[in-house]
Amino acid sequence: MKAKRILPLLLLLLFALSSACLAAEDMQFVDADGATGYYVDVNSIAYSTVSEGENENAVSYEVVNARVAVVKANMNRRFVYLMQFNRSKGTYQILASKVQKYDTKEVVETRDAPNPPLPYSATSPMHTIVDFIYEQPRPN
Repeated sequence: MKAKRILPLLLLLLFALSSACLAAEDMQFVDADGATGYYVDVNSIAYSTVSEGENENAVSYEVVNARVAVVKANMNRRFVYLMQFNRSKGTYQILASKVQKYDTKEVVETRDAPNPPLPYSATSPMHTIVDFIYEQPRPN
């Protein structure tokens, strides 16, 4: 139970520190839908395992955290999310976010409170993003 409380705080700290180091960001294009583009920071991909339940009823899942950017060119906005994906359950969760003006990278809004996990479908951009993440080589 303590890990469930500490993990989001650690992820938020990672997000805050990594946003200060923009030189380390490596946003790779994933997909587009009209004037909206989807990108993943391949330098931010991190795998871990979470458990649900207690003792012999516990179920473990692999999750992957990554920084995802959604660029809406027609709005001059870049939405940067720290997200957690659970491929086994088909869910994603936004852990933190910031909205920037795309042309200047000026931060317009930030949010550090995690949203509840939401399901994604086989046709959603989240599914494409998860597939892209799992295609990346894992660090040894």
